[in-house]
Amino acid sequence: MFDDAWLDSAETATRRRFQLVRIPAGLASTPGRLVAMMLVLTLALLAAGFSMSQSIAARQRALDTLITSTEPMAHSAHLLYNSLSQADTISTNAFVQPGLLSKEQMEAYAASIDRAAATAADIHEGAVTTVGGGAGAEATRTTITKHVTDIQRDLPVYTGLMERAKVNQRIGNPVGVAYMTQASSVMRDGMLLKADRLSQLTQEEVAREMRRLSAPQWVPLSGLFAALGFLLAAQWALWRVFRRRLNKGFVAGTAAIVIAIGWVGAANYQAWESGAVGFESAADPWQQLARARIEAQETRTDETLALLSRRSVTRASQSFALTGEHIRDALDAAESLGAEVDPARGALSAWSQEHAELERLLADGRFTTAIDLVNGSTAYADLDEQLQQLINFSRENTREFINASLDATRLVSTAVAGLTLFTVACIWAGIRPRLGEYYR
Repeated sequence: MFDDAWLDSAETATRRRFQLVRIPAGLASTPGRLVAMMLVLTLALLAAGFSMSQSIAARQRALDTLITSTEPMAHSAHLLYNSLSQADTISTNAFVQPGLLSKEQMEAYAASIDRAAATAADIHEGAVTTVGGGAGAEATRTTITKHVTDIQRDLPVYTGLMERAKVNQRIGNPVGVAYMTQASSVMRDGMLLKADRLSQLTQEEVAREMRRLSAPQWVPLSGLFAALGFLLAAQWALWRVFRRRLNKGFVAGTAAIVIAIGWVGAANYQAWESGAVGFESAADPWQQLARARIEAQETRTDETLALLSRRSVTRASQSFALTGEHIRDALDAAESLGAEVDPARGALSAWSQEHAELERLLADGRFTTAIDLVNGSTAYADLDEQLQQLINFSRENTREFINASLDATRLVSTAVAGLTLFTVACIWAGIRPRLGEYYR
């Protein structure tokens, strides 16, 4: 007659309240606090270790991109300028030498144009993938692609004007010189200026990336130091509970974290030494040599144009003196790296004497003798070849320092991840006997 279901309902509610209260009570017990401490410690170790591992892996990928893409792009930019300048020099010389261009000169001209077109395409393709991140990266990409596009657009214009000039030269039409002058203006006032800017931008990009990738990894390193601090604090807490000074598992885990910190610190120091110190000492001569070669090519073209226009090279001589000073500074910088620069100094001295003689002949109006002097001398060609060899030598030095930074990061990412997992396994193995004391 009487429904006593309300008694069962009340009893069930009481059991639920008891279970909800029991969970915090378990955490408040010594075993519960130990488990909670271990979970927090495990999460801290995994977060610090894998953050460091991922940071090193990302740096290694960036260094690999630098050595395989960004630095070659800077070299391509230098090749682009050199190819354009060489093509213009060969074409201009055709108007001051007797007869037409030889087969070898025509092949060299065609090879220079082809190389310029190919390197421009390489730079355009690599600009998006190789330019690093950070402030100004997008502006750098835009500037590089714009300059390359302008060069690619102007190159057919230049070759077309130069072919018209050569055709008129063959038939003895004086208008050929006008076409040549116009083509040279397109080259010197447009393409070479943009190629020079490209060379500067790409070199700056390599240096910027190297500085960024050589900086110490303070943030992830601080995570490892924090993990080490948590480990030491946990061992102190265990000593407070169990009055045992050392826990073998925690000692082994602490040693593993110390090894990880030492390994990462050594790798960061080696990367800094190779990237920030060594690379800059090697990159400066490379940049000076590249700049000196560009100035030498411009000065040589000034000499040729002075012959064509039958004018004095007094202004060109002022530029020549400054170019010679820059070349000597670049040779001194290359010599500091152990390069053999005596042949280049000898070629520069011979070219200086030739230029002084050219200035005297033009001032006296002896244009035919001046043309014979320029066409018969190999001083400039020897200097250009020596500068190219020194550029290759200094470039290899810069690549060695990039490779050294890359070598410093090898295996570090895997090692840090492995040591982190080893540490986690050690601390759980070390705490297991202590927890077992409560459940015997």
